[in-house]
Amino acid sequence: MARLWFVVALCVGAGAFGFHEGGQRCEARHAIAAIEKAERAAQLDAERIEVARQRDNLVRELEELSNADPVVVERCIGPNRVRRLNALR
Repeated sequence: MARLWFVVALCVGAGAFGFHEGGQRCEARHAIAAIEKAERAAQLDAERIEVARQRDNLVRELEELSNADPVVVERCIGPNRVRRLNALR
């Protein structure tokens, strides 16, 4: 009879241990998935910021080219261009 109780207790203990370990592994998998998701979101955000920066630089260059004054003296720029460049700061 003592052996039967020992076997039952052993089975219950093994089941509880398995249940506990399975729960921990499940939580770890979910945590890893959340970390990977956050890393991917950060990477996409960095790419988005870089594309926005490139777009802004291109817009600024195109605007400067479209508003450029004709060259009167090669060493000087016109007063309107100076005002526009100062306004960009």
